[in-house]
Amino acid sequence: MRHPLAALGLLLVAPLAAAGDADFDINCGGTPDACRAAFAEVSEDVAAALHFKQLAPLEATGITGIGVGAIASYVPVKKDSAWQTLTGSDVDAIGMVGIVANKGLPLGVDIAAFYTAIPGSGASAYGAQLRYALLEGGIAEPAIAVSANYTATNGIDDFDYDAYGVDIGISKGFTILTPYAGAGYVWAEAQPGQSVKQTFGIDDEKVDKSRLFAGLRITLAFLELTPEYERFGDRNVYNLRAGFSF
Repeated sequence: MRHPLAALGLLLVAPLAAAGDADFDINCGGTPDACRAAFAEVSEDVAAALHFKQLAPLEATGITGIGVGAIASYVPVKKDSAWQTLTGSDVDAIGMVGIVANKGLPLGVDIAAFYTAIPGSGASAYGAQLRYALLEGGIAEPAIAVSANYTATNGIDDFDYDAYGVDIGISKGFTILTPYAGAGYVWAEAQPGQSVKQTFGIDDEKVDKSRLFAGLRITLAFLELTPEYERFGDRNVYNLRAGFSF
């Protein structure tokens, strides 16, 4: 198993190497109107990167089900000029890496939690999901589930971020492959610190966006690999999970 695991590690690290370091220190170099517009753009990039990612099929895993995985995300920013205006740094993408764990409960309920870090920034994000299977899935039927999630950040001095989301999705397994897809909505808010508000005239920014996602779980014994694509508003989000389930 040494070589497959090494390959999975490279796949998880690659988005971070391509993204570079995201700078969240606000030092706006424009007019108050330009600072507010830049903060709005950056807030959408941050929301696309940090909200809870599905990264799993929708089958209920049951009381004995448990999974642990490493996750990575890569989000090209929409306007790198907004980051330049707001922070004075060149940022063309946000990359992050972390861990996720999920546990099955009775009555078609699953819970999950994650923790991620954004290299070079000192910023991290954490969150949780509660999922309920409308159809638990089986040989003859797909799985359909609804879920709710919450995300917050830590280690960002100049603003606070949190988000709530709801999703509905469907999946169906075929031997070692389980494709899945779904849609949802995210209510996020970025709140600049008081000194940022006073110095640059920036107010709280709400980011309410719909999202579509699709992925594929590839299973080899206990080892799983899950690439996923998401469209968050008008942002592209590329996610990957590598882990184990029992």
